[in-house]
Amino acid sequence: MTARPLETDFLKVLTVLYVEDEPHALEEISTFLRRRVGKLITASQGEEGLAAFRSEHPALVVTDIQMPIMDGLAMAKAMRDLDPSVPIIVTTAFEQTDYLLRSLELGIDHYVLKPVQAARLESALLACAARLLAEDQMRQKQRLEAEVLRMRHQTVINTLLGGIGHDYNNLLQAILATHDLALACADPGSKVQRILKASAHASEQARLLSRRLMALVNPAYQLQQVGPIEGLLRSTVEAGLAGTLIRMEFDFQAGDPVVRHDRAALQQALASLVVNAREAMPSGGMLQFSTRTLQISGPDAAGLPQGHYLHMLIRDSGRGIAAEDLPMIFEPYFTTKERSSQRGTGLGLALCETIIHAHGGSISAESTPGQGATFTVLLPLA
Repeated sequence: MTARPLETDFLKVLTVLYVEDEPHALEEISTFLRRRVGKLITASQGEEGLAAFRSEHPALVVTDIQMPIMDGLAMAKAMRDLDPSVPIIVTTAFEQTDYLLRSLELGIDHYVLKPVQAARLESALLACAARLLAEDQMRQKQRLEAEVLRMRHQTVINTLLGGIGHDYNNLLQAILATHDLALACADPGSKVQRILKASAHASEQARLLSRRLMALVNPAYQLQQVGPIEGLLRSTVEAGLAGTLIRMEFDFQAGDPVVRHDRAALQQALASLVVNAREAMPSGGMLQFSTRTLQISGPDAAGLPQGHYLHMLIRDSGRGIAAEDLPMIFEPYFTTKERSSQRGTGLGLALCETIIHAHGGSISAESTPGQGATFTVLLPLA
């Protein structure tokens, strides 16, 4: 058999489920599989195998056909209903036509006769690994292409926002200077003075907005503080929910992890998440904040390098995020809220993502409409 190193190596990271009711065969083939796969899960009958499939989510299944209660093909059919993409290899001592036909109807990937020959089973395993590897490479290529497009889009947006923020800030400086001169000439307590003060306040809010734009496109954070941040997390959440009907729940399992950070910037990012949760629960609800440590052994989906991370989950019980809106929530100026002077500017989550990225971390969100939203934040441990 021709050696296929890529498929062999890929097979060594896969979780494989093996289902066999005959004890001797189960032991013998299990020994063979353990030497070749990343993790082996075994079951001695169909119902047990189906339960393991649901709980363990194996990448590949090897199963006998002849089993009591639920045979291998009935189990395979149930597995196909749950996840049609998982390759299935069946082994049997019979070459009966009805089994072959049922296997074809179910889309069984490979059919190995008993007594199982090692070369035939290994060939079937490598063929399945080749398919899974090709699918994995295609997904990685699609993710990379999508990320390249997103980065190009973000570069254009950043250039636009940076130019707007710079020019806008210069104009506001002139406006505020004019307000100061006009206020100096206005009679104390006069209507003109009150109008000028209101206008100056609005202009100051606009200047703060321009600063947020500049921070979004040109972040300059000093990650000079090294220490635990759970106190910062708790105080930011408590301050953000003060005076609301929202209940807080903290579950800190990380044990005061040390993170290199910019305290003011990180507090701003967390405050944006709290504001987002608060606006999703105007009538009250629950905000759960949990932490733990996480080790990444290789580049993850967000492109983070291997290492140890602080893993934060922020869950709310609000109205959730629509599926079509979820991919857009970190885009600048995207918002589903009504715009006003107090809310809905569409910069909060975009700035939050910028800050988290500047700390070497990542942020993602998932949601089911009507069942709240969950934000996941990863920050590298110092």
